[in-house]
Amino acid sequence: MNKTRIIGRKEAEELLTMADCIDAMEQTLRDISAGQTSMLQRSMMPQPKDNKFALMAADNRQQGICGVKAIVFPGAEARAKGTNQGIVPLFDSNTGALLAIVDAECITAVRTAASSAAATRILARQDSQTLAVLGAGRIGRLHIQAICQVRPIRRVLVWNRTPEKAEQCCQWAQEAFGIEAQACSEARQAVEQADVVCTVTQAKEPILQGEWLKPGAHINAVGACAGNARELDAQAVCRSRVYLDQREAALRDGGDLAIPLSQGLLPMENIIGEAGQVLLGQVPGRQGPEEITLFESVGIAVEDLAAAQLIYEKACRQGVGVEVEI
Repeated sequence: MNKTRIIGRKEAEELLTMADCIDAMEQTLRDISAGQTSMLQRSMMPQPKDNKFALMAADNRQQGICGVKAIVFPGAEARAKGTNQGIVPLFDSNTGALLAIVDAECITAVRTAASSAAATRILARQDSQTLAVLGAGRIGRLHIQAICQVRPIRRVLVWNRTPEKAEQCCQWAQEAFGIEAQACSEARQAVEQADVVCTVTQAKEPILQGEWLKPGAHINAVGACAGNARELDAQAVCRSRVYLDQREAALRDGGDLAIPLSQGLLPMENIIGEAGQVLLGQVPGRQGPEEITLFESVGIAVEDLAAAQLIYEKACRQGVGVEVEI
């Protein structure tokens, strides 16, 4: 009987390094655009106390794996135990063997920031030195860590609806990376100076206006993952060359795009293609230093699988986790 490796939260966090995850997400973006993956539409079931049970299934034929991320998005009471409580069961697509059960808590957060970094690596100006992060929570901090690995960031500007969290985030960034970090009282103050902007909030209405963006900026729009929610106004999107993590998901679940498209404000020709198509040479990336580029990321199950696979492979090499017969 095949044995299944169970990898807990602490072990998964230690194994899923940001640098390796960025490389894995870049390869995953390639696989998506090369037609090597498929995904079911994300399904979410309401639960008591504002919790939501979510299922995200996918496969990657290039890697020979399939699986599903099954998690609970927490309401206020459950949040103290984690923002993505759940598991990723990972299967061998060829044999049907259950290879691993991986704790999902760190996977969503790390792969989200790593995907933004992969897109930044191919779309942002090489000389980008100032990073603006709108949203000072866990994923905001991970974006600082990730973007600093792909661009020579010297200064970070942080805005958050709760100013105290922005101050705490800046203190952490200074201590962790030895870079200048400044909390901003207004989002505009951060965006106007930034070469790279990451929006990682739970906003339902725009917090970033297009008139604030300086020529040559790159945006990673991460927080709005529903068709009726957005962080960017129509002008910000219309000023940009738009790239997607996966076309169907981004146009369905990315309110930053879906809303101005439905209003007839965003021309389809602004949507250049998927980030993976840039990596494959199928569509052009940045065409000049003054262009504004936008990566619309809604978070997709095949990225979760890739992160779980990375954790599993490292766990096998290092003898981490517990093997059981199921």
